Amino acid sequence: AIPTSLANMSDEVDKLAAGDKEEEEEELDCSVPEVVNKYQFAGKVANAAIQKVAAECAVGKDVAELCELGDSIINQELANVYKGKKIEKGIAFPTCVSLNNCCGHFSPLKEDSVQLKDGDVAKIDLGVQVDGYVALVATTVVIGEVSGPAADAIMAAKSAAEVIIRCLKPGKKNSEITPLLERCVDAFGCKAVDGVVSHQIKRFTTEGTKVITNKNVPGHQVEEAAIEPHEAYAVDIVVSTGEGKCRELDTKCTVFKRAPDQKYNLKMKTAREALFKIEKTHPKMPFSLREIDDTRVRLGITECVRHELLQPHPVLYEKETEKVAQIKFTVLLMPSGPLKITGVDIPDTVKSDKQIEDEEIIELLKQAVKKKKGKKDKKEGEEAK
Repeated sequence: AIPTSLANMSDEVDKLAAGDKEEEEEELDCSVPEVVNKYQFAGKVANAAIQKVAAECAVGKDVAELCELGDSIINQELANVYKGKKIEKGIAFPTCVSLNNCCGHFSPLKEDSVQLKDGDVAKIDLGVQVDGYVALVATTVVIGEVSGPAADAIMAAKSAAEVIIRCLKPGKKNSEITPLLERCVDAFGCKAVDGVVSHQIKRFTTEGTKVITNKNVPGHQVEEAAIEPHEAYAVDIVVSTGEGKCRELDTKCTVFKRAPDQKYNLKMKTAREALFKIEKTHPKMPFSLREIDDTRVRLGITECVRHELLQPHPVLYEKETEKVAQIKFTVLLMPSGPLKITGVDIPDTVKSDKQIEDEEIIELLKQAVKKKKGKKDKKEGEEAK
């Protein structure tokens, strides 16, 4: 996940509430076929949405309209499932299309939108949830031909993603994975963006107790943890041709999330109306201001943020001359190996003149991601369909 700010990186690794709730979440892991089914269905919808948005990316296309397209596909695909059941379903992260040196979270309103140009590097990012089981996905699309630094960044992200999925094995420690990712990205003359981490995910949250950082950042160490069977992870690789240090500029923030533990007696009526609507429609997941068509309610968002009732996901940027690429996918750790439920393949036409020469990483990339299927594994796959 791209951090809301680097200062908040340590907060993202805080443990979830203990007690009965934690025990219940641990029981409902990927050892339960119904849980796997819901993850896979959410993944199917997420993949369909991001593929359609990617297919529409062309010179002159409006970014706000592309974001609306992604969200509408998700809502349409979910409208006809689990009817009559009290199952929450919907957008787990609103569609964002972040261009060039923008690291993420660009999901503009129509009046603030821009059009795609030839050579733009567009990062598409979105998420879907079914009964609280979240599937996140992101990919990078280049408008026109891709070469040079942009290709380097994309191939660095792709290679790092291939490294991490091979490391997601029971017993492997997050501290062992990070150095491999750093060396992989460095081989392409790029840097991982500061503060971006891959999260363990649990029901109704995209920020579980375990994280894997893409690089070590002084002063922002994460708690060491080991990978365990039946966990789910959102792998997020964001790579820059620059130093990997992102900052906020003056772009309007449109993506927010309710801060569940924060309370405040709001004075403004518009703010109370905004909070009431958000708690009703988006109590746990991030949302976009696009979904709030009432201008008065939008005005109330400011006070909610000021009193920390809403957590903003600000639009972050690298230096203007740099290019940023992103690959994100969701993976379930099954007995037969990692089960990737979201993800978009990078076309073979994207090539870099740089290559990995690190022998340890080369050998790792030769390994199969999953075990060879036996009868037991085939039965497991059939049950999860």
